[in-house]
Amino acid sequence: MSDFSGDQELLKEFLTEAGELLADVDNKLVELERRQDDPALLNHIFRGFHTIKGGAGFLCVQPLVDLCHLTENLFDLLRNGSLKLNPALMDVIMSATGSVRDMFDTLASSGHLAPADPGLLADLERALSGEALAAPAAKARPAQAPDAPPAVQGVVDWPALYGALTGTQAPVEMAAEPAATAPVAAAPSPLGRRDTDQPGVRAERAGRRDTDKQVVKENTIRIDTARLDQVLNLSGEIGLTKNRLTCLRSEIMQGKGSHDVFRALDEAVSQLDLLVGDLQNAVMKTRMQPVGRLFQKYPRMARDLARQLGKELDLELLGEETELDKTMVEELNDPLVHLVRNAADHGIESPEDRRASGKPDKGTVRLSARQAGDHIVIEISDDGRGMRPDVLRRKAVEKGLLDIEAASALDDRQALHLIFMPGFSTKDEVSSVSGRGVGMDVVKSNIQKLNGRIEISSEPGAGTRISISLPLTLAILPVLVVRVGEQPFAVPLSMVREIIPIRAKEVQAVSGRATMVVRDEVLPVRTLSGLIGWPQPEQPRYGVLLQAALSSLVLAVDGFIGRDDVVIKPLDQIKPKGVAGATLAGDGSVVLVLDMEALLSEPGHDDLATMFAQAA
Repeated sequence: MSDFSGDQELLKEFLTEAGELLADVDNKLVELERRQDDPALLNHIFRGFHTIKGGAGFLCVQPLVDLCHLTENLFDLLRNGSLKLNPALMDVIMSATGSVRDMFDTLASSGHLAPADPGLLADLERALSGEALAAPAAKARPAQAPDAPPAVQGVVDWPALYGALTGTQAPVEMAAEPAATAPVAAAPSPLGRRDTDQPGVRAERAGRRDTDKQVVKENTIRIDTARLDQVLNLSGEIGLTKNRLTCLRSEIMQGKGSHDVFRALDEAVSQLDLLVGDLQNAVMKTRMQPVGRLFQKYPRMARDLARQLGKELDLELLGEETELDKTMVEELNDPLVHLVRNAADHGIESPEDRRASGKPDKGTVRLSARQAGDHIVIEISDDGRGMRPDVLRRKAVEKGLLDIEAASALDDRQALHLIFMPGFSTKDEVSSVSGRGVGMDVVKSNIQKLNGRIEISSEPGAGTRISISLPLTLAILPVLVVRVGEQPFAVPLSMVREIIPIRAKEVQAVSGRATMVVRDEVLPVRTLSGLIGWPQPEQPRYGVLLQAALSSLVLAVDGFIGRDDVVIKPLDQIKPKGVAGATLAGDGSVVLVLDMEALLSEPGHDDLATMFAQAA
């Protein structure tokens, strides 16, 4: 057992740099399987691993040095032609680099490091001596399974909550169990879902939480010095403008409020507004990281998974230079792990099946990123078997997630989105890779937490494309501020399609529910007041056409304040359902930012159909 007792800052810097080098080595090893006679690639791999070994030696972490030394010797023999690469040798090398990564994790968490697995060391020694190695299928390194979405607490007393936030009355008493034990209620679904969270799904999530090791998020970031220089320059200019404002304030306080003074004040305030906007953008850029740092984790995982499944596939990475907020890069890891695994397991066919379909034996999974306006679009596509909406509908009925009538009412797009339902899986048998119906549910939940949207397109026999649209940053959220009575609420702008007027004669009752026809589409109408239990003295006049996860609807409100970009502040110690956080309006008043997905999962208390019928 080796204990690291050196400088923790040096260790942290080593683990950051060595982790990036090791990810690059893993990716280059995946390429090496396709280009075994590329000397430049072998030299690149050797240099990267030699640097890792040197850093481990400098820190005197002997178990890591020993493992790196044996593996580096293998790379050297491959480089000088003394050894030839084969699947069994590559499996040993991949096991070694995987063990090195595990040692990094152990050093980061405890500093206590045991020697590498004796069986692995023996395999490396045999490989170095030229002995033949067995060629078992490589085991896929288990991806970190994310926790289930946190339980949401309590039913909100909205007027009392506003009173607590603004200090006009006693704090809200939330009628709920503690977060650790609060159950997640099964929410009724407009799709007719019968049981949204089966006991088996809950047990699977609990098991994953119990067995998975704790992931420690990185709290450091690398920033280009040019970006820091820009922040510094803007800070200096803001300081000069502040001095100018202080001088003008003194003149006005002394009664020197001439026309020239007020004009100078207006110019200084306008200048400050521009500088603050530029500073805000510059600070946001310091948090931006290339998404390639996330993408580089997946070629190794895809390679190991393909070996485990007996398939052949290439993972192509595009747009790795695209930048995204560091927090979002971290939160995207789990969804992308599930999507890559899903494409390899469900999407790509076996070599025999691909041959029978006239396709090459090796499948292709493509992971790409690009910026589109103020959003980042991440797509994962494959050239596999694709998905058939009719099969998805049938599976949903078989698993008791939908009744036959509700399933038949879904169009093809909605049927494709069934894969995000908790408990849904097209596999009849559970394997170590899939079949429990929790992976894609986690994908959807995590993307929604990032205020993103997810869309699916698929062609049977040709493949599937999943597109994720995300805001550039979570620090600032574009919202539409609406009114219920005189009270403002903020709705995420990413869900808003358009704003329409609501006239009594256009609202019709269908099965007791209010509906409207918007461009030949029959949409349900829900009032915001009904969703949050706020008094609705008169019929709402406007509708916000929202695009929810599986359907569209019209959200009826009393009026609008406008579009805004807000900084969301979490509500400490309480997490009322339907509230994403709070922000301050320009006049200093509190505005609650709504979690519309959570609100729309509730049945609501609208009597809108009756209200409009009486008005008509």
